[in-house]
Amino acid sequence: MPFLRFHAVEKSRLDLVGERLISEIVRTLGCPRETVVRGPIDSSFISGHEQFQAYPFVKVEYFKRPLEQQNAVAKIIFECLKEIGYPESDVYFSFLEKDCYYENGEVIK
Repeated sequence: MPFLRFHAVEKSRLDLVGERLISEIVRTLGCPRETVVRGPIDSSFISGHEQFQAYPFVKVEYFKRPLEQQNAVAKIIFECLKEIGYPESDVYFSFLEKDCYYENGEVIK
């Protein structure tokens, strides 16, 4: 883990910083490289009957870690998005619980 879900970020632009993004997160969290997954999600923002320009919003799902690491990951994401032309972005952390996470039908330990 973590899973990074990028809303309103063009995949082609995200690909420009993808390698650095993952490398810096791996270094910060000390997790295996293959567990860091990024997924661009095509997003439209609608309020009432109005559709408006979507802004970059990143949801990070992972097992809870120290606040210092969380802050560092948020900064890495922000800086990478800024580099590819998104000067503003939001990052939200959602915590997975090990007793609710299954691999191959078995709860992880």
